[in-house]
Amino acid sequence: MNNTKIGNKEAIALLLTITFNHIILNVTKSIIDLTASSSLLNILYISIISIIFTCIICYFLKKFPTFDLIDISNYLGGNLLKWIIGLGYIAYFIFFAGILLHLFSYFLQIVYFPMTKLFYIILLFILGTVLSCSMKHNAIYRSSLIFLPFLIISILLLFFANISYYEVGKIYPIFGNGLYTTFVSGLCNMFAFQALAYIYFMPPMLKQPEQIKKISITGIVLSCIFLLISIAIILFMFSGFVKTDELMPLYSTTKYIEFGSFFRKLDSIYLLIWIITFIGYLSITLKFSSNILKKLTNSENELLYIILLAICVLIVSLFPKNFTVSTYYSNIVYKYAFFILVIGASFLILFFASLKKALRRWIK
Repeated sequence: MNNTKIGNKEAIALLLTITFNHIILNVTKSIIDLTASSSLLNILYISIISIIFTCIICYFLKKFPTFDLIDISNYLGGNLLKWIIGLGYIAYFIFFAGILLHLFSYFLQIVYFPMTKLFYIILLFILGTVLSCSMKHNAIYRSSLIFLPFLIISILLLFFANISYYEVGKIYPIFGNGLYTTFVSGLCNMFAFQALAYIYFMPPMLKQPEQIKKISITGIVLSCIFLLISIAIILFMFSGFVKTDELMPLYSTTKYIEFGSFFRKLDSIYLLIWIITFIGYLSITLKFSSNILKKLTNSENELLYIILLAICVLIVSLFPKNFTVSTYYSNIVYKYAFFILVIGASFLILFFASLKKALRRWIK
């Protein structure tokens, strides 16, 4: 049984894969559009809050070492609460996987395949994801670990290779659109840490569930660093008020990398790495969603669930009429859903389930 579980490194790579895909597709643009030149300060602020929140949820999760949020919901409120939370998270994962798939596919169509219908680009991603999910149980998570060094190197190279284009003065004024926007309105930028949603379902997958706190904190801290570097690159190279109308602002910075007269135009290499990583993100999301479905239905028919969920992602990705609609859903709806489900409801379930367990022990 232990060979179907994943180690600490695979788990951390999983969290970083999730975060990275949100960074390149919609997070950086959304953050800079809101907080402008104070984006770096805002990221430091929400990073600290996210790390504290992660410590708190891991404290509660360690009270149920082999349980995930579905098991804990069942313990607290029975089948009804289990189904409400389970279906809520499935809708959450699938809806936003579909929205991000639309964003990425639309970008590829505009930049590289203008003569190709959007449907066919989306379909290729779906087929690649289903094929990936059909591999061994933990192959996807190990693949995330294999590709993690490429992600780290690509981001670091992007940061250092573009130093000659940086204008540090673009981070002024420090507080951007004001203190309120940076520290109050900017709190909604916590949605950048989507990996938090996946942490709730990780303990049963781990070879060492007692290491959930170490894994989660490491994943969130590295995610903070990834996000800080990405925001810094965009702010230093472009104006936080002007250039964010780009489809993928981080991708725009790859075109400036050059070493000598023949080592240049690395944007295609970056895109290849990001495409592989994005398929990894979709595969992880389908795997987590299918695991939730299996627990809800007490069934082990994973491949059927993967196919059904992939069809749902396909339908959602075809729903937005254009990039503007996709961005609206990913920025506005995302934030409300994140705070209501991931921060609010899930935390309350962990808190009251822990309280119930403590009271039972006290009564005995």
